[in-house]
Amino acid sequence: MQYYLSTICKFGQSCFLIILAVMLGCSGKANAIDGTVIAEFEWKGKHQITLEEMMQEISELPEYKQNQYAKSKEGLVEYMTLMAESRLILLMAKEQDLDQKGEIKRKVQEYLHELMVEKITDIEVEQKVKPTDDDFRTYYEENKKDYVSPDQVRVTCIAVSDQETATKALAEIHQEGRDITEIAKELSDKGQLEGPGSDPSNPGDTDFFSRESFSQVVKPFVDKAFEMEVGDINEKLVEVEVQGSKYYMIFRKEEFKKERQKPYEEVKDDVAYEAEEKLRADLTKAWLGKLKDQASVKMFGDRIELPKTDEVEKIDPAGENASGEVENVPSNEPAKE
Repeated sequence: MQYYLSTICKFGQSCFLIILAVMLGCSGKANAIDGTVIAEFEWKGKHQITLEEMMQEISELPEYKQNQYAKSKEGLVEYMTLMAESRLILLMAKEQDLDQKGEIKRKVQEYLHELMVEKITDIEVEQKVKPTDDDFRTYYEENKKDYVSPDQVRVTCIAVSDQETATKALAEIHQEGRDITEIAKELSDKGQLEGPGSDPSNPGDTDFFSRESFSQVVKPFVDKAFEMEVGDINEKLVEVEVQGSKYYMIFRKEEFKKERQKPYEEVKDDVAYEAEEKLRADLTKAWLGKLKDQASVKMFGDRIELPKTDEVEKIDPAGENASGEVENVPSNEPAKE
């Protein structure tokens, strides 16, 4: 039952419509609806739910919810159960005059306003967002700099937190001639590889990365990887520190890819998304500007002042204020890179 209640609360528009019906008194009476009855119950008279009614509600849900409920009989039965339970709960709530509570009326009104804003925005903006392939190509040409693949390198990397292990591996590579890939696999099998190149399915391989792929804390590694020639291995350990822990790195530069302009066909999906977003933003800005001009909107930002207070609320170590509410307190733990 708890699962159904939580799901009922997530119904969105269909749940709102049921609530609104209760608020208006439509569900206070026994109903008798034409159609295939799939559920019925007694609550001061007989109430029925029809198959047609349920399918109509499901059709108004977001697509992912429609797929959840309409693609199988189990999903339809679950939705039928949710409908019946939600109506029982709402009838019980109405019997206790909860529909007359100011807070509930306010929330219903707020949601009604949201639906109205959503609908008028759909009419004035969304229905006009219909870019063509020519629009996408024009956007690409105007923003080609955003579709450039930067210089990239790929290295075979050994990164460990034990300096002795790293020193031993470095000596085996440069003094004994062992292959770095062989050592990377050996350390991976022992679970000692960390960071770049630690994927157990391909030990040592970092795949291609750019100068912006990693945070500044591993800058010595990134700088060295770009400076080296293909085939070179660093002769000294590269040491980096991440969140207070030190790591020791050995790597061989395998490949280098020079910066290149990505062709339209390669990025057309990204271009389409970004072009649509820009068109949507432009249409919204133009619509709101015209609306404000039409209404002769005037704004007086200089009249806004921050509220003044003589007392600064004290926060106790547990993060609770005077009302007992927990507030966000900055953590001493460093952010993960």
